[in-house]
Amino acid sequence: MYNLSHNINSAYPVLFDLHTHSISSGHGTTDTVSALIQSACKKGLFLLGISDHGPATKGSALPSYFRGLKYAKKNRFGIEILYGAELNIIDMEGRVDLEDNVLQGLDYAFISIHPPIFTPYEHNDLTSVYVKAMNHPKVRFLGHIDDDRFPVDFEALLLHAKAKGIYPEINNGSLMPNAYRVGGQKNCRSILKICKNIQLPILLSSDSHGSKNIGNMEYIYPLLEEQNFPKDLVLNCHLQSLKKITDYKK
Repeated sequence: MYNLSHNINSAYPVLFDLHTHSISSGHGTTDTVSALIQSACKKGLFLLGISDHGPATKGSALPSYFRGLKYAKKNRFGIEILYGAELNIIDMEGRVDLEDNVLQGLDYAFISIHPPIFTPYEHNDLTSVYVKAMNHPKVRFLGHIDDDRFPVDFEALLLHAKAKGIYPEINNGSLMPNAYRVGGQKNCRSILKICKNIQLPILLSSDSHGSKNIGNMEYIYPLLEEQNFPKDLVLNCHLQSLKKITDYKK
């Protein structure tokens, strides 16, 4: 039987996970969308978002995959499903790897920076790059802005995000002991402090590649508790919050 302990936190009950990846993202996982949904059901989630990597990621799906998502079923195995993308920001102008006419058919999108797709990046302040990328349709979330390799002015970026109705994620993958991103613990603390101060909600994300870590926020919970972060500012605790952010209409 599956152990739910890592997904249960009475202070911050996670009802949904929007940052997940199937076989269509590449990265070695062989799990299908169906496998991710079945895992979400077993773990007690009410809603799952599929956000495969954009086509600039090696081995990921072509634009036609994302174009077809608007026809996919929104209720499977008894839970609601949203279909989005984790877009790669590809240059200093904030361009992303899916055309805006494709993005219009999605429920939501993350914007993220990944090496080696985005170059140059060493020692550049990339705040303005994220600001430009926020203008693409369906961008609702800032993906793992916690990486020291891609420095930003957190306060300036988060204030702009609040004005645009875009929300930062706190990424469980960035906080794992073997995380490949740099400075996750330190930077997530800074993000949480600023968001608490300016009353900007956050999204908790598993960033699960495959079904294993769907809904897993175990490394995030200690930071939320340490910062005494308000439950009201955690989007995952409130299904109603999705109505204001995505095309979820239930």
